[in-house]
Amino acid sequence: MKRTIAVGLTALCATATLTACSGRESATAAGDCDPGITDSEIRFGTSLMQSVAGPQAAAATALFEEINAAGGVAMGDGKTRKISYTALDDGYDPARTVGNVRSLVEQEQVFAIQNLVGTASTLAVVDYLAQKEVPLVFPMTGTDELLATIDKRPIVAGAVNPQTGWEVSERAKQILRDHPQAKIAVLYPNDSLGNGSLDALKSALEGSGTQIVAQQSYEQTTPSVDSQIVNLANSGADVFVNFATASFVTQSLKKAHELSWKPDTYIYSGATDTNFVLAPAGLEAAEGVHSFYWIYDVSSRDHDGQPGVQEWRAFADRNAGTVKTTDTIAATGYNTAQLLVTALEQMKGCTRADLLDSVRNMHDVTTDLSIEGVTFDTTPDYPYAITSMAPMTFRGGSWHYDAVVNRSTEG
Repeated sequence: MKRTIAVGLTALCATATLTACSGRESATAAGDCDPGITDSEIRFGTSLMQSVAGPQAAAATALFEEINAAGGVAMGDGKTRKISYTALDDGYDPARTVGNVRSLVEQEQVFAIQNLVGTASTLAVVDYLAQKEVPLVFPMTGTDELLATIDKRPIVAGAVNPQTGWEVSERAKQILRDHPQAKIAVLYPNDSLGNGSLDALKSALEGSGTQIVAQQSYEQTTPSVDSQIVNLANSGADVFVNFATASFVTQSLKKAHELSWKPDTYIYSGATDTNFVLAPAGLEAAEGVHSFYWIYDVSSRDHDGQPGVQEWRAFADRNAGTVKTTDTIAATGYNTAQLLVTALEQMKGCTRADLLDSVRNMHDVTTDLSIEGVTFDTTPDYPYAITSMAPMTFRGGSWHYDAVVNRSTEG
């Protein structure tokens, strides 16, 4: 059965840690319940890079506060609870993420960690959370490592980036369809995400007439990837597979444009933000690039006719002091917060195992911003919520979507 969310009312409680305030009474477990939940409250926490992902936490906080102002979430166990949500700044430093998460679990006594941002941050804390048996739900990563270690780390569920192997396989299908004799250049970060992406691409292309003629890596501490792009441009490649993240995508697109290197370019889905990634490179430099996504680009007005986008605009207007209506990062926080609300509404008990069971069994869920044809679906043996996504191309300053692709259950 399809489940659609559209919520909204008023209020925002802003603190230095972006806590959604519902009162700070003790969240000591009652009866058979786990820590972090009472009959009236449930506590979540996250850690993120405030300077970049702050709007994501602000939008989630605003949404939870609207729900709290209306009385709370009517959960599947018959209780209505308010959501307490604390977001701590880690500067995208995994060591700080570890400290933040320990504080959230041991001092704040959160019920679960929600929407932790980044692969490195996720991998830095997942074993600690598994040891403490604290769920990590809707983390923002698609690393294959979550699937490979699911038996050892059963506390992870509903990751809100596509599994790396699946996304790369869909990208390879596009390349083989459109450029069967392509010469491919690859830029990738020297980390779990980048190396996994490169391995997956090589595997997907094996036995085809398409070949990788050049590959260049970079470290996250590298100040610039200009030299890597010069090397890739000199390879004669006519397809550029860009697994870079954030500012490195900006740099690479800008440098390729300066060199007049014009390969057909495919970028990682986690680096498609129009405001913060593409626009700084120059819209001409980003023209024609391809990727995938699952929610509408709210920086564009192209989709304002969609009822869910209208709900988002109204929500942002109600919370204009903290949420900008064209902020795509805020939109991701809103979207993931809505997914959490769905999980809570169908959660049948008050234990952490009950939350994991709910997050692992979401079927045909849509949110206000999900692209037409996209649903969020989870299973107990697949720790990712993105199982459908829309191929898209950047043209004329905005993303344009093609028919949604779905992950095979055998994939």
